[in-house]
Amino acid sequence: MKRLMLAAMIATIAGQAQALSCAPPDIARTFNWAAAAEESYIVLNGSFSFEPLPRTRASQLAPETMSRDAVFEGSYLGVEGFKAAPSLDVTLTFVCLGPWCGSMGNDGDDILVFAQQSANGYVLEIDPCYSTIFAPSDDNIDRVEACMRGESCEAVPF
Repeated sequence: MKRLMLAAMIATIAGQAQALSCAPPDIARTFNWAAAAEESYIVLNGSFSFEPLPRTRASQLAPETMSRDAVFEGSYLGVEGFKAAPSLDVTLTFVCLGPWCGSMGNDGDDILVFAQQSANGYVLEIDPCYSTIFAPSDDNIDRVEACMRGESCEAVPF
């Protein structure tokens, strides 16, 4: 009986110890993925204003993918670099994979993102691996602009 209880405890702990495995984010890898996708994507650099997601105990125990309407202020990437964009309405979709969910602050800090252009407007999918959002560092901006110009666009190896 003790062995059975020990086996059940180990199985429970092992199941909880599993972790989400994400490739390190790389702006060139994401650019190449977006360029090869059937959908159309736009690279935005700026801030998003939106109502925060509710933080309840129930949402932490059983997370669900949620969407929020947001307003984007900033610039978009063109062949000649980033250019001022008009205010854009964007749907933010916070994706959950099991207990792991994507998130993004609404504090007005700039962020560099790949948003999908759909028939209904712009959609930014934020997954737990943060594969479509990046810090707007000089390196990330230089690399994504080089990709857009058709220059070297190789992902940094893992």
